[in-house]
Amino acid sequence: MKRIKIFLASSEELENDRNAFGNLIRRLNKSYGKRGISLDLFEWEDYDAAYNDRRKQEEYNDEVRSSDMFLALFHTKAGQFTIEEFEVATEEFLRRSLPKVYTYCKDLAAGEVESKELAEFKQRLINEMGHYWSRYSNRDTMQLHFVMQLQIVEGSLGESLKVENGEVSLDGLHIAKMENLPFAGRNEAFCKLSARLAELPERIAKAHSKVEKYPDDEDFRSEEQALIDEYNALKESFAEYQHNLFATAQRIARMQGERTTERMRRAMEAFNEGRVGEANTILDEAEHDARLALNALRESRKATEECRQNVIRSIEEILLKCQTTLSDLAIPVEERVRCTERLYVQADDMAREAEYDKAKYCQLLIAYKSFLNYYRLYNDKSLEINLRLCKMTEELYGTEHRDTAMSYHDVGEAYNRLGDYEKALKYLNMALSYFTKVEGEESLSVSYQYNSIGHTYFNMGDLDSALRHLLLATKIREKVAEQEPLADSYNNIGGLYVQMKEPSKALEYLHKALDIYHKILDKDNPDIGRTSLNIGTLHYKSENYDKAVEYYLQAAGVYEKAFGAENPTTANAYANVGVAYAKSGDAVRAVEYYQKALPTFRKHLGEEHKTTRTLITAIEEIHALFDKANE
Repeated sequence: MKRIKIFLASSEELENDRNAFGNLIRRLNKSYGKRGISLDLFEWEDYDAAYNDRRKQEEYNDEVRSSDMFLALFHTKAGQFTIEEFEVATEEFLRRSLPKVYTYCKDLAAGEVESKELAEFKQRLINEMGHYWSRYSNRDTMQLHFVMQLQIVEGSLGESLKVENGEVSLDGLHIAKMENLPFAGRNEAFCKLSARLAELPERIAKAHSKVEKYPDDEDFRSEEQALIDEYNALKESFAEYQHNLFATAQRIARMQGERTTERMRRAMEAFNEGRVGEANTILDEAEHDARLALNALRESRKATEECRQNVIRSIEEILLKCQTTLSDLAIPVEERVRCTERLYVQADDMAREAEYDKAKYCQLLIAYKSFLNYYRLYNDKSLEINLRLCKMTEELYGTEHRDTAMSYHDVGEAYNRLGDYEKALKYLNMALSYFTKVEGEESLSVSYQYNSIGHTYFNMGDLDSALRHLLLATKIREKVAEQEPLADSYNNIGGLYVQMKEPSKALEYLHKALDIYHKILDKDNPDIGRTSLNIGTLHYKSENYDKAVEYYLQAAGVYEKAFGAENPTTANAYANVGVAYAKSGDAVRAVEYYQKALPTFRKHLGEEHKTTRTLITAIEEIHALFDKANE
């Protein structure tokens, strides 16, 4: 098992924070233990609190030297032994690049005063070392900073950290609430979006009661639909904003403990206080200065180390500028994306010419690739970035390394998106081989490789091979009890059996997926609607019309709550309900649902569209039958 030794240094005034930190490590160990990693925290309380004993202090210093991570916590004081341990850690880092050194300064409360020793120490950090420390005002901030830095040290690159619905988690373990993190909680745009999202459900509920009371009032229906549309668009925008704010925080976490420019320090400080627009403005000159630094490197007859370091510092500024640009809502989204792509190209070009550190170059390409993937900029450039990253990780770590295996997977997916399935299979199988060998045949990572290979075979039209690999993925997920990936697997297999024209097996797996979705998702989650719709369609094709009605109604109910009654997706579900009722012989209910769907089709498709005309004709035919029956 891989061990990561952590030394935590602080004065006695932060005893509560040290205890909270110890509890966090114990909780994290449960998660990391599954990955074969043990987190060993050195707590001096377990040894001897007699800090006036120089012999004992030397033992502590030896523990510092053998650590992988050194964390120093300060509040109002800077004790001589804590500073001594910090200096031992930095000296050892210069010798062997470990331990990674991180500094945390707790915000002062009203009436608290920083000691002269601490002020002088912080000034030294800036002037002599260019060292950037993290501020924290609460435990959530401290915990998140530590976990982000831990991910850097253990090499998972933040891939397990997730931010969703205002909560940051690691493998399902709660780490922090976004509102408790100053970069979000003090960010005006974040707070406004969050507040609006919180108030809209109640407004939608009130609008819906009006519609129920006056179902024929078009103004009330339009009001409800407008609120639902706003809510869905806002959820999407808020998710993107959370993602970009969090990615910026991760970029800043990478810079802690490294030499930074004055401009970067000011930008980081502004961002961490929630002033993302100000942070972005501070970095406006970075792009221009980066060009000057690169030209100086090119024009020097003999490239000096000083010129090269200037370019490297410019690269770090540009990478931070990428994140602050994406997080600045004052800039239209298309411009943000366009500007960020240009900045990544500039940073990439500079890294090539400045002989950038390979490990940092990998991080640059990972960030570039993640940006392209998030904004679905799938093209030859995306493939080229993935291929270069793959080659670089092979050179840096060899073929038997997790980062290399992940790059194989990403190259495979890049080829998949571009339709080159043979090459996709080659790289996905290389990733599968590594994860099977290192993590065992029943790891979740292996299941993801099988899943990707299954989708590739499906794209190739080889349904038997697709099914075989999807079943292998599902078998693993059933054992490791990962509910959401397992439900997705069941859904994929159900859809595949539909293609293979095996409705009974398709229904079996779709029902398994739906059972899990009902347990883990909100009742108006569109995934429940989609799965119910697919089940209804299978029953319809089997001429089991009553069952088709049942599941079509479930889908329509979910879509109505999620998207509103006048949304095209909801209208399609209404139409399906109408068709199933018609086939079951209930013409009255069929007309009811046709008429619920018709206004939306007219609005979005037009009066003469084939779908609209088909619905109108069906309604007319049923009315004609009614008229004839009444003659």
